[in-house]
Amino acid sequence: MKPILVILLVAFSIASVHAQGSAVGASSLKITSHARSASLGESDVAELGRLYAFNMNPASLAGPDGIEVQLSHAQWIQDVQSEHLSTRLPFSFGTLGLLLSTSSVRGIEIRDRPGLPVGTFNARAARFQLGFASKVVEEVVIGASIKYLYEKLYVDEATGYGFDIGAIYRVPFEGVTAGLSVTNLGSMQAFRSSASDLPTTVRLGGSYRFEAPVVTCSVSAAYANDVQGKNSHLQLGLELLHDEFVAGRVGYQTGFETRGLSAGIGIRWTMIDLDYAYVPFSLGLGDAHLFSVGFRF
Repeated sequence: MKPILVILLVAFSIASVHAQGSAVGASSLKITSHARSASLGESDVAELGRLYAFNMNPASLAGPDGIEVQLSHAQWIQDVQSEHLSTRLPFSFGTLGLLLSTSSVRGIEIRDRPGLPVGTFNARAARFQLGFASKVVEEVVIGASIKYLYEKLYVDEATGYGFDIGAIYRVPFEGVTAGLSVTNLGSMQAFRSSASDLPTTVRLGGSYRFEAPVVTCSVSAAYANDVQGKNSHLQLGLELLHDEFVAGRVGYQTGFETRGLSAGIGIRWTMIDLDYAYVPFSLGLGDAHLFSVGFRF
């Protein structure tokens, strides 16, 4: 256990120093990549063997044998659209995870003087992420991932790199897990004048799964360095699964000015998972809708 704690404490220290940068970019990294995670208030830092929690904690890749493939679409606010393709590949020495993601905002108006726009352009962001997780002892899994980032705004382009690290611990009590992760360590190159940090986030939380009825409760605390500054969030999630077929979900997050509640539904049929999440925003920003489909082989 000591080497694992040392690794995570070093990562936490790097995150604290890194969060002192003057600018934060790559805001597309803040959009969750799966409907189930969004519906649970992004509280799933301690979910083991779950591809959908890859963004929250790379250690979540480890778990049951079998290949998984997931596709997700997020219709976020302010005409932001995001597409995600991820897969989980188990091997005898550990589990490999891959994620491809694109985000875009279309039809941004160009103005060089008051009046009608002279044209439009699209803003785009892309990410390639490679992760690995492995069991180090019977109760503990650690994971890490590296990501390559690309952004284009009008005619300006920038690239960057990010790094995630995390661990999940099976508490000696049936159905209970605890998780810790540090995500988005890294930076983006300068668009024109200065480089920017990534929205580094530290998460600590737990999950408890009851068996009769099948209910999963999750909770996490997050400390994030983003465009609004350094913020702390408490995240709660509750899922009720009926007959291993249909699931109802609800989540709540604190620390955001424009959102808190979230909800969703999931259907599991043989080797296919279908998930939907609804995230309402206040201040006239609209609503977010996320759709995911997964295949287990």
